[in-house]
Amino acid sequence: MSIRAFLYDADGTDCAVELHKDSLASLSDRQLLWIDVSGQDRAEIERVGASVKLHRESIKNLLDPIGRPRLDQFGEYFQVNVVAIEPGNNAGFRPVALDFFSGPNYVVTVHAEDLQFLHDFDDRVRENSGLGALDSASFLAALLDWHINSYFRVLEEFEETVDDLDEEVLLHPNEREFLEDLVELRRRVSRLRRLLAPHREVFSGLARPDFHHLIGSDAGPQFRALDDRFERAMDAAENARDQVIGSFDLYMAGTGRKTNDAVQVLTIVTVSLGIIGAVAGVMGTNFTVNFFKAGERGFVFMLLGMILLIALVLILARRRKWI
Repeated sequence: MSIRAFLYDADGTDCAVELHKDSLASLSDRQLLWIDVSGQDRAEIERVGASVKLHRESIKNLLDPIGRPRLDQFGEYFQVNVVAIEPGNNAGFRPVALDFFSGPNYVVTVHAEDLQFLHDFDDRVRENSGLGALDSASFLAALLDWHINSYFRVLEEFEETVDDLDEEVLLHPNEREFLEDLVELRRRVSRLRRLLAPHREVFSGLARPDFHHLIGSDAGPQFRALDDRFERAMDAAENARDQVIGSFDLYMAGTGRKTNDAVQVLTIVTVSLGIIGAVAGVMGTNFTVNFFKAGERGFVFMLLGMILLIALVLILARRRKWI
């Protein structure tokens, strides 16, 4: 369990501070306090809740996460529950519940595991004293934008994986089966879309004019832009799913080509065996003809004739690019 508190001061120097029960009382309109909580220690969560005066329902949600995106208003602050994703290897990811609390001059983020995009955001804005002049809703909009960006990052890695697989299907279609890889990619992008889609209610709620009036913030343009960015993320997820379907079509085309090649070879073999059978059948007839009494020399001529006919079939097949 770790608690980080950082004070952005538009009239002074940004600095890390110690969190205590009177942390909010000394804040001015030119200051913004960001409290980031990582872990699920009950005592620490209750301590943070007491410092910023969180409602008991909010504390309950932190200790027993609801597991889905949600937007709630509690007096002077509002709560946003989202599902963040932490990128993994080979375009994989894992979901992490993330809770935001935005009140007068403060923002609290609570998550059970470390989230790289929060560290990246902190590194990017650290020592930027201008952030102290922002209201908490605008700061929250910036954090949520980075949250959506983490989905875009996973989608970009996913698209690169699909492109690499397509290249393997085209260049080495006979080396291995790709169906299991395609099924895994299809499952992964569907899971990502299921995680992202429920956020529509949250982002559309943040973009509503009545919500801006309710919280008394001028962050309306930022939240509307955020809602548009979310819709673009949904479109990107749909496009990723279409890419997998396209890869499956490409795989099936390669499989069909291999099947056609196999059928062509079998056809040539069948024709060759048919020639042997036809010649052997003719030579095995029981009519009394001197031609059939040629002895060993006739047998050799028969074999040579079979070979010649088969060679002609192979030459014809080769010229027509059947084999």
